[in-house]
Amino acid sequence: MKKSFFLFALVAGISTAMNGQTKEDAIRKSTNERYEAADAELKQLLSKDMTNAELHHAVGDNYLYWGELDQAEEAFKAGINAAPTSPLNYAGLGRVAWMKGNKAVNTAQFDKAVEIMSTRSNKVPKHIQQMCYLKMAEAYMAMDTKELPKALEYINAAMLINDANPEVYIQLGDYYGYRDGINLTNAMMQYNKAIELDPKSTRTYLRKGMRYRGMDNWDEALIYYNQAIEIDPTFAPAYREKAELLYAAGRTKQAIESYEKYMELNNNCRVQQRFGIFIYTADDYTRAIPELEKAVSCNGENATLYRLLGYSYYETGNYEKSQQNMDKFFEVQARTGKPALIGKDFGYKARLQMKSGQDSLAILTYNDALKLDAGFVDLYNELATYYYAKKDYVKASENYEMIVTKKSKPEPLDYYYLGKARYYSGAYQLADAAFEKASAMYPDGNFWRGKSNNKLEANEDAPVGLGKPYFEKFIAVCIENPKTLEANKKNVIEAYRYLGFFYFVQKNYDCSKAAWLKVMELDPANEKAKVALSDKDLSAAAGTCNLIGAAQEKID
Repeated sequence: MKKSFFLFALVAGISTAMNGQTKEDAIRKSTNERYEAADAELKQLLSKDMTNAELHHAVGDNYLYWGELDQAEEAFKAGINAAPTSPLNYAGLGRVAWMKGNKAVNTAQFDKAVEIMSTRSNKVPKHIQQMCYLKMAEAYMAMDTKELPKALEYINAAMLINDANPEVYIQLGDYYGYRDGINLTNAMMQYNKAIELDPKSTRTYLRKGMRYRGMDNWDEALIYYNQAIEIDPTFAPAYREKAELLYAAGRTKQAIESYEKYMELNNNCRVQQRFGIFIYTADDYTRAIPELEKAVSCNGENATLYRLLGYSYYETGNYEKSQQNMDKFFEVQARTGKPALIGKDFGYKARLQMKSGQDSLAILTYNDALKLDAGFVDLYNELATYYYAKKDYVKASENYEMIVTKKSKPEPLDYYYLGKARYYSGAYQLADAAFEKASAMYPDGNFWRGKSNNKLEANEDAPVGLGKPYFEKFIAVCIENPKTLEANKKNVIEAYRYLGFFYFVQKNYDCSKAAWLKVMELDPANEKAKVALSDKDLSAAAGTCNLIGAAQEKID
């Protein structure tokens, strides 16, 4: 919820009509997400004019968009103490309260701001009144929980003060965007009005782009991001939004290039950390490592950086470095309480324990991970693979079952592995059910169905043919394609051996001999086939039974 506000607020960036270029420069830095630099400049200015309500508000505003809510709150309180008849900082406190989910405090502070503006004796300047109304409207539209009617009321109040301010139409465009959903007609009309008033309004173009991105119209969004950059190549938020759009579109290389440009404009520790995290999210682990290492060097108390370094080093095969960073992550996290532990943390810890031969500890850690994230399917797969290799097929089955249960759309391969674990654990009927779901994608699914059903025979030495239709289907699929036949040759031989034995028990010597001849054709040195064909009844049989035709009929 917090992130959505900051993305919104960065765009709004309503500038204050302040006296002096330095103040405007500081506000511009904040709008460009250079919060550290803006903070330093604003505080320097404030130290020379501690009763200036606008400066106090600008400091709080910068913290608010930075995401430092507690510091924003303190700045707004200081502003109220310094200038109790200015509405700006009451509005600021109300915005912080709204973001923290305290509606009662929010309402009280907004009402206080309106009361001050409505009291003529306070003589609040018009531009201050308008800014207050727009800031309050902004807050009500920015979070997941919105108060659109109240936002519109404040926007209309701002418009009555000065309808030539493009910021009014940016806010009105946002209002219609949220109100109308996928219909952007009204929103774009207002944004275009803002552009008529200020053709170089980068914030308006950025808002248009963000609105189209929200509708998944990525091409249109990209056009507006690029227009904002064309107007002002130093407008950092456009590069960040463009980077995130390109990343979402799978254009990772271009996304990284755009984020690098953002970093050039905002080269500081905070952005270095964001850049390292961004590269990690693009799954470029090799490139993420040096960027994350740079970030750690400027902020060794950010546990998330150690977490992602641990993950990245593991994915690149450097398990020693991965262990070092995961240990550091757990240490810093325990000390700071941030970020919250997730299943993935214990998942990587368990993987490292497996790599170092600490299997028993790893199993316990896997369980810790799954307690935090029962939907972490990869871990069930790793546990299933581990138990399968140890021939503990019951536990392997349990974990494969969790995979098909937890996945919204289990894949045929999931059922294939589940079937094999069930087969070797002796759960033949359940194995057959799993192989049935795998057989459409994997030809040998029918082979394993044949084996599973054969195990369900009352007497395997005198089969009634429970496995026969599945072995025939398997053979039919394989003989249609030489590559498929070669890939499954061993199992095709076994399937023909089954048919040879089945027909022999049924005293159908012609078909039995035909099946054993197929075994010899595929494996001339097969001893079982040689022994079978030496039987007097098979020797006397013609062996011309059309096994292939019978099998093909099963799949036609």
